[in-house]
Amino acid sequence: MKMKKRLLFILSCIFLLSLTACKSSDDKPFEYKESTLAYMTMNIINQYKDIDGDAVDYYLNEGTELERSAVQGFRQIQTTDKVGKFVSMYESVDDAKFEVGSSDDILCTIRCKYENRDVDVRVSYVKNLEYFKAREETIDYYESALMQQYGMTLKEAVEEDGAYGTVDEFIDSVLIQQGIYPYKAVQAEVSAVYSKSELLSKAGQNTAIGMITVFCVLIFISFVISLLKFVPMIFDPSKKEKKLAAEAAKKLEDKKEAVPAKEAAPVAVAEAADEELVNDDELVAVITAALYAAFSDNTVPNAVSKDKLIVRSIRKVR
Repeated sequence: MKMKKRLLFILSCIFLLSLTACKSSDDKPFEYKESTLAYMTMNIINQYKDIDGDAVDYYLNEGTELERSAVQGFRQIQTTDKVGKFVSMYESVDDAKFEVGSSDDILCTIRCKYENRDVDVRVSYVKNLEYFKAREETIDYYESALMQQYGMTLKEAVEEDGAYGTVDEFIDSVLIQQGIYPYKAVQAEVSAVYSKSELLSKAGQNTAIGMITVFCVLIFISFVISLLKFVPMIFDPSKKEKKLAAEAAKKLEDKKEAVPAKEAAPVAVAEAADEELVNDDELVAVITAALYAAFSDNTVPNAVSKDKLIVRSIRKVR
């Protein structure tokens, strides 16, 4: 029973996550006609695929975001990907791909055939607010003109003509002929189509180059760190002399340690005793005072006067 509850809980969590993570393809930011978007994308391809010369500099420096991205993309596939000459374009609406972008836009992708490899052209479209303003103005114009000349409304005129099913279709055709579309192209992306094996090979090359670069930099940093010990000697030459003196003192100590213990011990004791006897001022003062006290008695024969008694050093008699 507990196992069933746990299983139901896990399945419920997976279902909820799938609902929150996935975005429905029908969740469109605005309504659009696929044929119109495909037609607009083809016009953009034909307009910018063969731009060269001074026009390239103009579009890259003074053009809109759409013009810059389109011209730069078509230029890159020639210089970097070496796709060759343009051959044809898949003009069927069924060949175009549509998807919802991350910025409330619609992405229309059309594949073009080039001499060496295929190229995908993806154009981003957003809702054109100017179109709806022009649409209202166009409807008002035709309503007024038809009423003044023929005494009929626009709807009656469209139904009588029979070329268009509705007023909206008639107005859309008029505005499209004027170059005003309900959608606005804002950016274009042009990319060469590579197979999975080519992508894996390129990724491996990039990884190898990156690792080699990192190791070279680490080796260079280690070499620089090893040179830091010479920096103090450059700015303070006296440290070099101190270092040489320290090395010489260390060598002298090593030589002393090399002397046999039996020979070195008496010498060291004697030197220490002489040094203590000669340099111990307190001991000299005590002995001097004792001598003064001993020879100051007048009853002692051959006494020495205090002013003639001078103790210069005291040395142990061996």
